Amino acid sequence: MKGLRIFGKLFLSHSSIGLFAIIALSSSFYMILRNSLIDRALDQLSSINILKKQLVENYLYRSKLNLEALQVEGKFTKIYNELTMPEFSPGKQEIADLEDLCELYDFSNIHLFDRKNKQLFSTDHEFYPKGLIYKIDSAVGREPGRIHVVDASIHSSENKTLLFYYVPILSADSLVGTALVQENFRKIQKILLENTGMGNTGESYIVGPDYSLRSTSRFFPDSVPGSIKAETEAVKRLQQGQDGQGIVDDYRGVSVLSAYRSIDSKDLSWAILSEMDEEEAMDPIVQLRNYLGLVTLLIVVVILITTYFLSNAIVKPVLELQNVIVTLSRGLIARKIPASNSSDEIGEMAVAIRQLSDGFERTAAFASEIGNGDFGSSFTMLSEHDSLGQALLNMREQLREFHANQLKSTRARAAALLEGQEAERTRIVKELHDGVGQMLTAIRMQVELIEGDDKRKVEIKNYINETIVEVKRISYNMMPQSILDFGLDAALQGLCESIRKYARLTIDFQYIKEAPDKLEFDVSIALYRIIQEGLNNIVKHASATHVTLHILERIDELYCVLEDDGKGFSQLNGPTASGDGLKNIRERVMFLNGAVEIDSVPNEGTVIEIHIPRNISPSITDLT
Repeated sequence: MKGLRIFGKLFLSHSSIGLFAIIALSSSFYMILRNSLIDRALDQLSSINILKKQLVENYLYRSKLNLEALQVEGKFTKIYNELTMPEFSPGKQEIADLEDLCELYDFSNIHLFDRKNKQLFSTDHEFYPKGLIYKIDSAVGREPGRIHVVDASIHSSENKTLLFYYVPILSADSLVGTALVQENFRKIQKILLENTGMGNTGESYIVGPDYSLRSTSRFFPDSVPGSIKAETEAVKRLQQGQDGQGIVDDYRGVSVLSAYRSIDSKDLSWAILSEMDEEEAMDPIVQLRNYLGLVTLLIVVVILITTYFLSNAIVKPVLELQNVIVTLSRGLIARKIPASNSSDEIGEMAVAIRQLSDGFERTAAFASEIGNGDFGSSFTMLSEHDSLGQALLNMREQLREFHANQLKSTRARAAALLEGQEAERTRIVKELHDGVGQMLTAIRMQVELIEGDDKRKVEIKNYINETIVEVKRISYNMMPQSILDFGLDAALQGLCESIRKYARLTIDFQYIKEAPDKLEFDVSIALYRIIQEGLNNIVKHASATHVTLHILERIDELYCVLEDDGKGFSQLNGPTASGDGLKNIRERVMFLNGAVEIDSVPNEGTVIEIHIPRNISPSITDLT
C-alpha cells in the first residue's frame, strides 16, 4: 500500500468492501434459498412417502381382512375337508369356488397344504417343494387362528418377489392344514409407480431386510427386483429403526433426496423409500445460482465503476491542487480549477488557490490584451494591495497614450499626403487648362490661317481636337469640376460616361440619396477616388463586360457596392493579387474610418462593399 497513490488506495479499499459485501450477501442468499428448496423438496417427498406407505399398508390390511372373513366363514375348512375326502373329485363346486375367490380378490394363486405340509391343491397347478412350506411354517410359528403375511422372496430361486398370506385351516379350533395365498404384487407395484410430483427421476420402491428390492426399479425395469441390492445409508438407518429424510446416495450410487419409512407390519420388515435425483431437484436452485452469479457480476461491475468515479471524485480536487501548486511553483499560470462545493479544509484550500490562479490568469490575459492594443478591456485586481495588477493598469494607460499619439501622427501624415496629392492634381489640371489647353487652341486657330492643302489642314485639326479632348479627360479624371459644382452624384455619373466611351463597358449606375444634408467635400473626393480606383482595376485586369455601381447615401453612413462579371482572382493569394489598386482602396477607406469587404471568385467576378460613416472629416485638425 505504501507504493500506491491516493486514488489506488481509495479504489482498493472501497471496492474490496463492496465486493466482500455483495459476495457474502449473494452466498448467504444462495445458501438460504438452497436449504429452503431442499427442505421443501424433502417435505414433498416425505408427504409422498407417507401417502404411499399408507396405501401399501391399507392394501395389505384389506387383503388380510378379506382372508379373515373367509376364514371365519370356514371357506378354507370346507375346501380342505372335500380335498381330504376319499371320494374327492376336482370338479366339485368347492374347488370352483376356490378359483373364483382367487379371481374375485385378485390373488395370484391359492395353495392348500395338509398338516404335514403336503400340497393338496394349487390354482395354478404349480406344486411347491416341501422345503418352501417348511421354511414358511417355521417362520410364522404356527400360531393357531392367526393369519400371517410372509415375505418368501429370499426363498425364490429366481429372485422374484413372493408375498404370501399364511392362513391356518382350523377344524374345531384345531389346526388341520394351511392355505398359502399368493398376493398379486402388481397392484402394489402400481401404487409405487405413481410418481406424480416427483419429477422425471423420482421413484418409490420397497426394500426387504436383505437389502434387496421387492418392487421393480424405474431405472432397471427389465431386472428382477431381488437382483438389485439397495445397501444404502437410508436403508441402513431404517434397519436401525430410524425413519427420516435427507440427501444420500441411492442403489445406483447417485446422490438423491430421499424420504424413507418402515412399513407398519408385525410380519414384514419392509421399508418404503421415495427419492428424487438431487441434480433434478437442484435444477431451480442451479438456475437461481447462475442468475445470482450474473447479477453479482453486474453488481460487481457497477460497484467497480461507482467506486472508480467516487474515488476519482474524491481524489480529483486533491490532484488538481497538487497540479496547481506544482505549476505555480514553476512560475507558470495554473489552468482554471472547477468550482468546489466542499466545505472541508481541501475545499477552503481549493478556493484560495483557485482565486490566486484565476487572478494570475486574468493578469496574463489582461497583459496579452493590452499588448494586442485592446486598451478598453477591464481588469479586476486581486485586492487593493495587488502590486502586479496596479503596475499593469499603469502600463495600460501609458500604452494607450502612446498608441493614441502614434495613431494621430499616422493619420496626420496620411491626411497631409492625400491633401498634397489633391493639391498637386489641382495644380496640374490648372496648368493643363491654362497652359496646354490654350496652346492647343492657339495652334488650331493658326492652322485655320494657313493657306494650302485643305485636306491636310482637316487632318491636323482633327489631331488637335483629339488632343484637346484627351487633355480634358485627363483633367477631369484628376479633378472633376462637376464634383465642385454639382456634387458626388454628378461626378460619378460623368466618370461612368467617360469609361463607357473608351472602355466599352456596360455600367449600371445608381445613386440614392436619403440624407437631407450635403456630403462633405473631403468624403466626396475620397469616395470618388475609391470608385475611380475600382473602375480602373476593372478596366485593366477584370476583362469584364458588365459593371454594377450602386451608392446609398444614408444619414449615418455611405454604402457603396461595386460588382463586375470579370475573371476575378483567387483569394488564397490575398486581396493584393490584382496589384496595388485594392491596397489603395483599403487605405482610403481606412482613412475615412470605414470598412471594406472584397469577395472574388475566379471566373465569376469580384464584389467590393464599402461602408463609410458620415460626419467624419479626415482633416489634420480633427484627427485624435
